Amino acid sequence: MSGTLGRIKAETDHQVVCHCRRVTKSEILDTIIECGGCLNQVSELTGAGTVCGGCTPAINQILGIETLRPARLVSKIRLDDCYWSLQFRLSESSPALLPACDVALECRIGSSFHTRSYTLTRASRSTLEITVRREALGLVSRWLCDDANLDSEFRISVPFGGLEYGKLDRPVFLAAGIGITPALGLALARPDLNARIFWWVRGSQASGLIDYVRRCVADTASTIEIYDTSKGDFSLRDEAQDWLRAHVTPQQDVPHICGPHGFMETALQAFSSLEWHEERIRLASFVYAPGGLLKKEEKSLHRIEEFKIPEEATVAPSFHLRPAEGFLTKQREARSFLKQFYHEVGAQRPFSERFLEVTKELRRTGTYTHTLDELAYGSRLAWRNSNRCIGRFFWQSLTVRDRRNLSEDLSGWALAKAVFDELVEHLRFGTNGGDLRPSITVFPADRRVFIENGQIILYAGHEQSDGSVIGDPKNVDLTNLATSLGWKGSGTPFDVLPVMITIDSQETYCFDLPNEAVLEVELCHPEIETISQLGLKWFAVPAVANMALDIGGVVYGAAPSNGFYMGTEIGSFNLGDPRRYNLLPKLAEAMGLSCDDDNPLWRDQAMVELNRAVIYSFKNAGVRMLDHHALSAWFERFRKDETRLGRPVFGHWPWIVPPMSANLSEVWHDPSLKNVILKPGYFYQSQCT
Repeated sequence: MSGTLGRIKAETDHQVVCHCRRVTKSEILDTIIECGGCLNQVSELTGAGTVCGGCTPAINQILGIETLRPARLVSKIRLDDCYWSLQFRLSESSPALLPACDVALECRIGSSFHTRSYTLTRASRSTLEITVRREALGLVSRWLCDDANLDSEFRISVPFGGLEYGKLDRPVFLAAGIGITPALGLALARPDLNARIFWWVRGSQASGLIDYVRRCVADTASTIEIYDTSKGDFSLRDEAQDWLRAHVTPQQDVPHICGPHGFMETALQAFSSLEWHEERIRLASFVYAPGGLLKKEEKSLHRIEEFKIPEEATVAPSFHLRPAEGFLTKQREARSFLKQFYHEVGAQRPFSERFLEVTKELRRTGTYTHTLDELAYGSRLAWRNSNRCIGRFFWQSLTVRDRRNLSEDLSGWALAKAVFDELVEHLRFGTNGGDLRPSITVFPADRRVFIENGQIILYAGHEQSDGSVIGDPKNVDLTNLATSLGWKGSGTPFDVLPVMITIDSQETYCFDLPNEAVLEVELCHPEIETISQLGLKWFAVPAVANMALDIGGVVYGAAPSNGFYMGTEIGSFNLGDPRRYNLLPKLAEAMGLSCDDDNPLWRDQAMVELNRAVIYSFKNAGVRMLDHHALSAWFERFRKDETRLGRPVFGHWPWIVPPMSANLSEVWHDPSLKNVILKPGYFYQSQCT
């Protein structure tokens, strides 16, 4: 590489241009050097500019094209608590505009410039108007609504995109929320056009916007029908097919869909079930020029569908599994994951080629198959995203055992036995003589297999007639299930439960773990011998077994994984918690502690010594473990490394903060830690169906 572009690239390798898709200036320059091309080609090959469009001016500047022009805010009207109308005057006239085109708006907020794209609701050659929804977490939208004034500094791009219809076309808009802006823009730009608008909106939050839209449409030939979702008006999801038959005519109408992803998915599914010609359906997101056609030509699928895939890693609503449903959702999650994979790992083949292949497979089969590299990266990324795990610094050390071909010719007991044999091998590999290896075994994604055990190794909880429990109270139900399947424990506090595997949600099979596969550590104390005489122990390998692994819209219902223990997981939680083994009174007695009011901290004393015994015993046995102070320090190093790479770190505070000496951990004092659940990830699941 030589010349000006080469020098620029050397100086800007890590400068991020597209923050939505994490595309750097270096990547854009590489594309220009290798392929040349215009903005559309750069966006297609890198993904830059395909989400919010805010980086489009910066990409054009790299290409040597200046598209931003100074603009002045001349009017700012509050419609209601959520929506505002802003009008800008340009420093120079625009060319003739199509209705409802988009612009990139650059705002100076403090000392920084921020750019977002907006659909124009009203436009002339010198004046542009946008309607903004104030998002609680939106930096630009909050500033525009709360702080922007007539003296604020703005620049606006040359408008792009827009809507255009033939003489015989009759536009029908299905809009939700702020997705009304393309319809409003078309109605105001073409007051003679008989467009029909159907709008789903939460009236309790948008009363002013509703009044504004009604006034605007009243002066045009267009008509509007509003469904107030806060009042429980008609939901498109309820009877979408019947509604479409009654309101949309295939021969003449051109449907235009704009709104949140779930709304668009519902509408598209309904159209598909009615066997509409897809080339007549127009789609718009809040960030793309409204007017892209949904086409069947495979050569254009990766371009047409890009807007549905947010670049930021997919956010899950809870820690419980909610598999992606519908083509658009699956494709969006696939693209989000694959883009992240290509950005961080890279691959021999172009991203656009791989994504097109995945899109074809999704359309044909409803799912797709990860390559081994994608599976390995996705499994490790799921660990990195696990916001309840304090040990994420070691995420890259995860060994991935690919067993996706296991069930091809097996069923019933044979399949369950094959899965069990692999679990035993997983334990042997992960145990590694005490030098524990973080590992995951991934079984087929058909979800025929469900492992009932929360962990591969667990101790039974034997419930007694008086309600007391010998063993682990957490596992009483699992113990009863094992008993119903014919298992008979010894009735001790540390009976290793069998592994129970359900196949096809029908038959559950029970298998005893071989003794040699279960490494246990006898607990002793370095100074208090009476603690050593209590007969306490714990197993070495924490291998979570019944959580689902969700990677890019593909769910692996059986994907057991292990790391290693933090000392307090055993001492404070498993053995010390009153709802678990509740051993603190017994330890206090063994230590000779007074448990009356004169010594209210006896539990704390016993807890410290129990944790000392756990750490001391594991170290003596040569089993890998870290104490909570060390692991908290590793977590802070993980956060610093991720921040340096431009990646946010999230965490669930009650799980990340150690249960002992919590305020000695840096994260205790950090209010910035947010409980955001990302995909790929590991999720709780009920029995697979």
